[in-house]
Amino acid sequence: MNSKQLDIFRTLLFIGGLIIVGVAFAIVNYPFPEDGLEANQKFFWAEIVICYLVFFVPFFFSSITSKTINTKITSTVNIWISVIVFEIVAITFAILTLNEKVSIRIAILVELIVFFFAAIFVYFGYFAGNHIGNVQAQEEKSLSKIAELKSAFEMLNLKTDMWSYELNNQKNAIKKLCEDVRYMSPVDTDLASKLEMKLIISANVLTESTLTPGEMDSKITELTNLINQRKLLKNKE
Repeated sequence: MNSKQLDIFRTLLFIGGLIIVGVAFAIVNYPFPEDGLEANQKFFWAEIVICYLVFFVPFFFSSITSKTINTKITSTVNIWISVIVFEIVAITFAILTLNEKVSIRIAILVELIVFFFAAIFVYFGYFAGNHIGNVQAQEEKSLSKIAELKSAFEMLNLKTDMWSYELNNQKNAIKKLCEDVRYMSPVDTDLASKLEMKLIISANVLTESTLTPGEMDSKITELTNLINQRKLLKNKE
């Protein structure tokens, strides 16, 4: 079942549950009194609908995929704990008010407090969890790019060992640049990514192409400038 089919299934399930709640309301309260339901009865059924809506929060906002499993498991647990606590409190006070053990105002006040704290847990469970996942994804992307960059320069370093003695100056310059790249740290900015891509392309050109000494000097100067720019970049605090 793909993501679109899963969303359709969830929606149909949600609508089906609402229909069941409506049918239960009709069965329990039939025949309907001419002067309408009492306040505590209205509050009870309003609580049932609210509990049902809250119960469906995890189904729509905590789906887990293979890419988000590391962060979403903890997030989903936090969300379900919040939902269960709220459901228990809401249903308990709905029954108490129906039996006139607690006033509706007290029940609403207590549930609002519980809902406030539950909402905080949902925030940290879902939104903060997503933020952590995004940060991890960005870090993995940065690490992947820097690994690709270092690999390209390692290949270039190996290629220089095959160059003739006449290219000894270019060879030494390349090896120094390879050493700079070897100790380069990941930086998760767009500019860093662009510079790294340019460095990879230039390194591959030197590795795979047959260039004249003049063309090599031009490429080495280009690499030197790009590496110096990249070394100046740092992650934001």
